[in-house]
Amino acid sequence: MLALAAAATNALILPASPAQRLLLTPRAGAVVMANQDDTRDSAPAYNTAQKQSFDNDMSGWKAPGGGGDAHGGAGFESTDVPDFLPEEGSELAALASGVSFTDGLKGSQSQNDPTRRQNSGPELAGALDSNPDIYTPEKLAVKVDASDYVLPEPEFRLTKMAVSATHEDFEITCASTGDTELTIEVSPVCMTFEDFHCGFTADSHPAFKVKSGMEKGTMERRNGPATPVTIQVDPRGASGELVGHLCFILPEEKDFSTFYTITCKSM
Repeated sequence: MLALAAAATNALILPASPAQRLLLTPRAGAVVMANQDDTRDSAPAYNTAQKQSFDNDMSGWKAPGGGGDAHGGAGFESTDVPDFLPEEGSELAALASGVSFTDGLKGSQSQNDPTRRQNSGPELAGALDSNPDIYTPEKLAVKVDASDYVLPEPEFRLTKMAVSATHEDFEITCASTGDTELTIEVSPVCMTFEDFHCGFTADSHPAFKVKSGMEKGTMERRNGPATPVTIQVDPRGASGELVGHLCFILPEEKDFSTFYTITCKSM
């Protein structure tokens, strides 16, 4: 029985495979730690073990073709974009700019051809000439209506603080054989420029008249300069009190027209 059991046990033991034999074989390059009391030279295990490399066996590697740069050899160029533009005026700047603004200023080659017929017919002569004359629109003339030269009904006037047909009264003296002038300043009262015309009522003495060139015009807006109106008085020998009524009419704003009484003492 013992002989049969031993034979069965030997039959169950399989021979070791090559992989198993490899695992059982000690590594030649195994790292052996030396004892604290031993030195590297005195440790027999260190002397018999091979030094271990931890750089994945890349030590001593060189690029093919004899090159030693980071791109793997000669013949490679950097594709990095520079941080700064090339210097202005340099060849690199011209290449980087591409088409310049001066390219094609003279047109195509056919347009630059000196033998090409130029357009110089009479229909183009003076086409681009400018007219130095500045056009000024014609100003509409103020229409004078003598029927407006009538004193209004008396009412309370702030300028006189009294009930009157006129806004202001003036007195002047003059020799009966001489003449004189009086200038009245009419202040603007409207928000816009207003045309005006002025003259004396029909019952005024013929010695009064408005100076030529001041009978009509355009007065300034409110708070602007006053409009001067010069009155000429020529008694022509008449003496005594000569009375004239001046009417300053605003055709578009008749409610703002003003009226004046002028008394000349002729001697």
